[in-house]
Amino acid sequence: MTTVKPDNANETIEAQGLKKMEGISQLGVEITYPLMNYLDVGARYAKKMASSGEDLVVEADDYQARLDQDAFLLIARVPLKKSDFMRVDVFGGVGGTNTSFKIETASLNGELKKSVGDEWYASPYAAAGASLAFGYKRIYLVLEVGYEYNKIDGFKRSGNPGAIDTLDLSGGYFTLGLMFDGIPGTVN
Repeated sequence: MTTVKPDNANETIEAQGLKKMEGISQLGVEITYPLMNYLDVGARYAKKMASSGEDLVVEADDYQARLDQDAFLLIARVPLKKSDFMRVDVFGGVGGTNTSFKIETASLNGELKKSVGDEWYASPYAAAGASLAFGYKRIYLVLEVGYEYNKIDGFKRSGNPGAIDTLDLSGGYFTLGLMFDGIPGTVN
């Protein structure tokens, strides 16, 4: 969960009778490979989602705001402690995102989109932090905390999405996930 406060988007959606967005859920996968004893490199993909429903639910209406983002990160990890059962590391990475923000209310119905087809490079994205992982040999359950830079502007607009020009989704985050560390590229 990323704790975000996209103030400009929240002002618009709250004025339309929707709840404000306060966090983003994500589901993803990360694969790393040990390049040296003290450096692991890899890639991370995450599907990030957030939605905001009506403050006062009216059955006849289906008003909502939805955020959908694909994020890709090239990552480097520096292991501080590494064993068959536990791992502690710090990391940093850079990449990009494709983002879509849709809003539907009584007076607004539109979409903001920043995308480059099948690639994830429409907006810059970066993250840094630390993780603690428990597992066996190469598969770990990871507890990760960090900060991510995730600011999107220059949207392609369709319909009437309101006065939103940028989304600042940067902030601290906590992730619980699985990590596949150092999967061999060849079979002996």
